[in-house]
Amino acid sequence: MTPERPNWLQYSLQYAKAGIESKVLKRKPIFLTVFVTSRCGLNCGHCFYREELLNGDIHKELKLWEYERFTKQSASFPKLILTGGEPFLRPDLADIVHLFYHNRSQSRQITIPTAGQHPDRIVALVKRSLRECPDLILEIQLSIDGVREQHDSIRGKGQFQNLMTTYHRLQPIQDQNERLRIRFNFTFSAESQDHFEMTYLFVTQTLRNPHFDMVLIRRSSADPAFFKPADMQKYRRATSLLQQQERQKSKGLLEEILAERAGVERNIIANHYEKQPTMLGCQAGTLTMILSEEGDVRPCEILDTVLGNIRETNYQLEPIWKGDRAKEHRKDIQQACYCTFETCVRTTMVFQPKWIFRSLQSFVHTKLGHHPH
Repeated sequence: MTPERPNWLQYSLQYAKAGIESKVLKRKPIFLTVFVTSRCGLNCGHCFYREELLNGDIHKELKLWEYERFTKQSASFPKLILTGGEPFLRPDLADIVHLFYHNRSQSRQITIPTAGQHPDRIVALVKRSLRECPDLILEIQLSIDGVREQHDSIRGKGQFQNLMTTYHRLQPIQDQNERLRIRFNFTFSAESQDHFEMTYLFVTQTLRNPHFDMVLIRRSSADPAFFKPADMQKYRRATSLLQQQERQKSKGLLEEILAERAGVERNIIANHYEKQPTMLGCQAGTLTMILSEEGDVRPCEILDTVLGNIRETNYQLEPIWKGDRAKEHRKDIQQACYCTFETCVRTTMVFQPKWIFRSLQSFVHTKLGHHPH
């Protein structure tokens, strides 16, 4: 049976068109991250959302009817992340996916990060979403911090087994439908950095899953044990491994160029972590947006800036997105903001000619057998 495949070129063109419109008109973001809950059954030391997790209130979370009103009134969001907390603690998460896909929001690429604690709910959501949303590209992002006891030392006893149970139940679905992608995501910190290579080899060779990524620890709400700075030499070595992976799995010209873009992105992040300003003009608050579980609209996950709350605008985004606070934020962030938030760095560089050229340059060097650093 031939696996079902998405039309990546079509999605890329739609994304580029939406991005250009958003940059010019400032009418909406193209990359939306929605925190559907701050609740979580774990208490990981590296979690940047720890303060919200410890102080969250289920009664203050946006209800399903509120998401319905928001998605019916908002222009399309091509890329969407539904996160938390642990998003699968919400029994209506599949309904939220359904609303963002079918309503005016028209989300076609949806990512859901999870620690894999709830295999039954995860599998049920995947099956329903692929069945009811025929053009959806769905990514389930499984958080992994090491192999076996390494992972459990950060996530809690028995969590590695839960993660593996979830993966093995999803794997047959991914094998038959490329609209589902199971991506393992490693949080790179001083506590986990020595486990990176072993974890990478476990996922890509033992599990034979080619989708492996990492994020760099951020914000100061983490456990004090994680405050020690990450080793950037080890991070850059990890980046090289990931870059090899991206090149190996690329199929066709577009994917090969996108693979080089990933390497350029991680180099920018490493430079910013080392306090080396590299990329100006961050698009947080122009192309990217955060919606908190209580309805706050923010430009990104790192900044504490709140632009407004959708409950105060009858669930309309436009009054907030075109309001004075948003305009002031965009003016300020253009001048000096050098963050390590992967989503903002990636989205910004895609729409800046300098970084498009740098990615193309890396692509040419790779084709000629030279791998730039």
